[in-house]
Amino acid sequence: MIIACTIDNNYIRHCAVMLKSLQLSNPTESISVYILHGVIDSGERARLAAYLGDFLSSVSFIQLDEEMLAGFPVFGHITLATYFRLLLPAALPHAVEKVIYLDSDLIVVDSLRDLWQTALGENSIAAVEEHNQEFDRHRLALAEDSLVFNAGAMLIDLGRWRRENILATGLEFANTHPERIKHWDQDVLNSLLEARWLPLDWRFNALPHLWMHPEYADASTSLGRQAEAARVSPAVIHFAGSGLAKPWHHRCTHPWRQRYLEIRQQTPWASLPLEGIPTTSFGDRLGALRFRIKCAGKQMLNKLKP
Repeated sequence: MIIACTIDNNYIRHCAVMLKSLQLSNPTESISVYILHGVIDSGERARLAAYLGDFLSSVSFIQLDEEMLAGFPVFGHITLATYFRLLLPAALPHAVEKVIYLDSDLIVVDSLRDLWQTALGENSIAAVEEHNQEFDRHRLALAEDSLVFNAGAMLIDLGRWRRENILATGLEFANTHPERIKHWDQDVLNSLLEARWLPLDWRFNALPHLWMHPEYADASTSLGRQAEAARVSPAVIHFAGSGLAKPWHHRCTHPWRQRYLEIRQQTPWASLPLEGIPTTSFGDRLGALRFRIKCAGKQMLNKLKP
């Protein structure tokens, strides 16, 4: 089984959790991992490599040149690294014909053997559909009967991607339609692969809406029954979204957050504090102490009054 993922400095520790979860849920599989990255902290990279070497038989780090992605639109806090998935055909050895791509903000909780053995036929990828179909379909100007997929977990036919030169055609699309780019390379891929991808069972990329949106909770509907089947037996839990959606945020309420934290305890980053915890300065703490002393003093005076 061949796995690919991408990281930057912020996701090194989360990648460690994801890959450990992969190994725990696929203990008998021979797994080769390719980790794509730009310029990252060398010490943290070495730390990750040493950790992964304890339980994975093959791990390759591939540093990418972001200049290869020059021309793709970025704005806000986003960097060109968000398009690293488009470099998979060029970055991975030519002998690698297919790969499972996994985002680093997910955990694997069951075997991926069925996903690895999925027959793609004439399709470029296999993926799970997004939930906001109508909005994304119109935004990307896709046909009314087209589905939109989430790119966080995919089985990819790399040979087909190479023949179709996904990077060049993706750049052409991004330059021609920059106004359509909201979800970065996911939008590029959905536009390029329209009607040429295989829908997977939702369990292979169980997205937060399965738990968070009420329309997926009604077991009397086909939508609700499909969501319940994925919730009961997920293979991949994807913490898609930002801020509170992430299990490393102290206010995250996702029902699988605890499993992420349990696996994190097995990594070198176990002692890191959760994100978003309010911090107070020494001055703030001193002020609070003075306020409590003042209140206690008033209470004592009141008790002494006749």
